[in-house]
Amino acid sequence: MSNHTFPIGFIGLGNMGSAMVRRLCAAGYPVHGWARSAHTRLALEDTPVRFHNTIGELCQQVRVVALNVTRTEDVQAVLFDEGGVVANAAHGTTLIDFSTIDAAAVKDFAPTLRARGLEYIDCPVSGGVTGAKAGTLSMMAGGSRSAFEPLVPMLKQLGKTIRHVGDSGAGQAIKAANQMALCIQLVGIAEAMNYALEQGAELSVVLELLQAGLPASRVLDWAGPHMVEGFTRPPTIEAHLHAKDVDMVAQAARAQGLHLPLLFKTAELLNELIATGPKSQDTARVFELVHRHLRGS
Repeated sequence: MSNHTFPIGFIGLGNMGSAMVRRLCAAGYPVHGWARSAHTRLALEDTPVRFHNTIGELCQQVRVVALNVTRTEDVQAVLFDEGGVVANAAHGTTLIDFSTIDAAAVKDFAPTLRARGLEYIDCPVSGGVTGAKAGTLSMMAGGSRSAFEPLVPMLKQLGKTIRHVGDSGAGQAIKAANQMALCIQLVGIAEAMNYALEQGAELSVVLELLQAGLPASRVLDWAGPHMVEGFTRPPTIEAHLHAKDVDMVAQAARAQGLHLPLLFKTAELLNELIATGPKSQDTARVFELVHRHLRGS
């Protein structure tokens, strides 16, 4: 085991979290886990992760706790509920939160944690499960730089682009911008492809020429082939994750009195997408939803 490794507690062991934990174990980090689901434990039984029955037991073993859960409410519960991290973590513990949650909420509870002797770093990630498995995630961290720097060697096992971006909430703000740009662009591609198809163009040719011109992008490279091939490939990114993020940002924007019509329409479409199909479907299937609405239906 190399000199820089240290015990890490990990809460939130879904597809993303499990992939990240596997990389940490492979790098020699002792990982302590807590999960509600027995299925989660079974999925990681081939790893050296040491599972604990309570968050309190986990906190006794570590001075760094990582979170990767789904919603703002989930983070708040793990941190502040009875038996949660705040009630059990030792003074000086650093919490690094890989979840994608509301930036305003982070700004609210980060000072509370600091007052209790805990450092909190909001560090949402981009790159999906594929990036988590490959260790190529992009990470944007907000919070104390002095608390962030000692974690960089560990973060390098998980990602390739790792940036400290400002005070608490800054990481979440940039992740929100990332999801906005990605999903709004996706809806634009779906509309453009549908328009061309309606005029009699062949989708494979449309994609080829869009990729050769200024519209070329990584989003087009990901979504375009799905649209051309009729979604015969396995899902790349599950629609419910994008829908959750974009809807959260839209609600936050409305609460701040911001007028962002492209964001609001995109959130509406993604919510409709998951309401009318499986949550596991690829977000690129918004192409089909746009097609259904093409003539105002």
